[in-house]
Amino acid sequence: MSYTVLDFQPDTALLNPRFDGYKLRLAESDNATKIYSLESKTASPQKLPNSAQLSYDETYFRVHYNHLSIGPRDSTFVYIDSAGVAHMISVDERGPLQTIVLFAIPQQESDTALAGYPGAYSLSDSLILLFDGVENVYVIQRVSATKEREQWSAIGVFCIGSGPIAAGAAEPYTRRTMHSIVGAALVSEAAQTSIRLHVCSRVDRPIETTAGHNENRGIGAHPGLALPGAAASRQQAPPPFCIKAMQVDLPQLVRDADVQPDQSQVPLTLYPRIAHTLRSHAIPEYCENTAGDMYVLGVRDGVELDDTEGASRPHSPSNTSLPAVLPHIPDLYYWSQTPSDVTVCIELPVCVSAQQIQCVLTHLAITLRFNDAPECEAKYGFNHAMLCDEIVADESVWTIENGRLLTLYLQKSREGARWPTLFSKDDGVLETMDPNEFAVIRERLQQLTSDSLDLRRPAGAPALGLAAEAADLDSDEIEQDASSVVFSVRDWHTGLASASSVAGAPSWLCASFSRPLSQRQGSNDELPPVCLRFDIDGTVFGFNRDTGAMHASASTNVHAGASVCPQHYGTFAALSYIQASKREKRFMYVDPDMAVAVLAETQRRIYVYHQAASANSNTAAQSVVDLGGAAVAGETEEVLGIQLSGRMLVVLREHSVCTIDLDRC
Repeated sequence: MSYTVLDFQPDTALLNPRFDGYKLRLAESDNATKIYSLESKTASPQKLPNSAQLSYDETYFRVHYNHLSIGPRDSTFVYIDSAGVAHMISVDERGPLQTIVLFAIPQQESDTALAGYPGAYSLSDSLILLFDGVENVYVIQRVSATKEREQWSAIGVFCIGSGPIAAGAAEPYTRRTMHSIVGAALVSEAAQTSIRLHVCSRVDRPIETTAGHNENRGIGAHPGLALPGAAASRQQAPPPFCIKAMQVDLPQLVRDADVQPDQSQVPLTLYPRIAHTLRSHAIPEYCENTAGDMYVLGVRDGVELDDTEGASRPHSPSNTSLPAVLPHIPDLYYWSQTPSDVTVCIELPVCVSAQQIQCVLTHLAITLRFNDAPECEAKYGFNHAMLCDEIVADESVWTIENGRLLTLYLQKSREGARWPTLFSKDDGVLETMDPNEFAVIRERLQQLTSDSLDLRRPAGAPALGLAAEAADLDSDEIEQDASSVVFSVRDWHTGLASASSVAGAPSWLCASFSRPLSQRQGSNDELPPVCLRFDIDGTVFGFNRDTGAMHASASTNVHAGASVCPQHYGTFAALSYIQASKREKRFMYVDPDMAVAVLAETQRRIYVYHQAASANSNTAAQSVVDLGGAAVAGETEEVLGIQLSGRMLVVLREHSVCTIDLDRC
């Protein structure tokens, strides 16, 4: 299907090329930072067993998981302690920190799901979702509120691990997956109130080939390739993810303000409905519901709608003849793309000459054969492998370097089209390589120092199997590469996209702090903004739902059919450059009101970058808050989450909560 283009081109009037840097501003008062001990067990998250297997994206998601959530009312926040008890804290600069016990989440184990991090999602001033980190989600409601005491009770529970996963059926040897809730909202239709949420989980699914299933079905086996007799490579691509759009109808007692649930009553079992499922190679960075039945999704390298969008891809007449199973394809290759072309790199096991290679490129398929090279033919020979999209065959070429590096340069027929996979049938091989990595391959081949390369993660990142330790690593050791995030506007009921950002842009930098519910409810004109890379700057884009503004957009590709339109409304100068130099960063957010950008290290320091006084200012103020002096039992605490409440920054640590007055620091 065709997409309307979402234009993320920055407004040059909001960029400041004369900016020289940030100058340190000393705290105006020693009372700018206050520290309160938790009135509960430690907030330290649960660790995974050493045998747990996580993909790289799951590991990254865990390290940067924010354990402090926006509460149901202004200046309130929710965290879940190590015993699974949810607590709500109330921050007031005029008085001490107040803590309310919300609900003790029942602990469970699952044979199919790993114990991920629990989470809290405030839906209204009297309704909160609590996820146990495994499969169960509890709906809790405030049943009484007085000055002396506030009580909450669970009125419903549902399971997000049940139901069909359209991205692939589970098999007995499938690894246990981990579920993550990436977005939740309360909606009302007629007389029915419902919860809409998106759940992301990894799906391990072998792809059938003409040669049958791979016998190497251990955990280390490649999920997307099946080569009989071929040893499983030690370099594996992360398996794909399934994003499920789920809706849960709430019982009548939740909607009736005159009826209060009985606290002793067992929570009612609710049954979610799956509206649609999407496939992706990453956990979404952004997922927000708009007014009506649309939502905005931001995922690195985009998504594909299961069994619908794939079948309705442009040039569908030629897609009708696609084979049901994928032909025998290379068991290991690397590929990248630009808006105009695709580059495929295959490292051959032995040296061959150009005369031994038969490479036939058509507008839809590739045939690759090797003469008098049985090792290459066995691993990389294949007939008529259908590509993801059409190419210009006459402008596509191949080369062989050093007899070992076979490179295919494919010219896209539709310039700007983003290829989610190389072949029409997803084989699980991700596009994770930037052009500089090709030079690394060539250099290593010339030196003949190795015949196997690992380009599945950025340099210096740990192996994906180190699940137990990975969540405790400094984030610089598992930092994501600067890959682009594809934003799309989708229909809730069908998952079909009415608009999408262009391929190759924009590059994700960070999210914005969540606004209080009181500022979000009843306002249909604003979604949470995002901060994107533009050269060395951080450009902040909001999503405008005003149709008239869309007509006035500078991009002629945006029409009124799109329910949102991105708008560049602010810039944090040099933020992209500065954050790249921080070696221990764990959290980074921007203020949706453009006052500050905040970067938190794993343990000690919080960096606050204030907005410049004017668009043409050469400098701006920077504050550094050192939390290293506040240690419990002689040990520095780990920063587990941060949120913003007006001009107050709230930091959750293992044994304490810190408040930082941004006007005084």
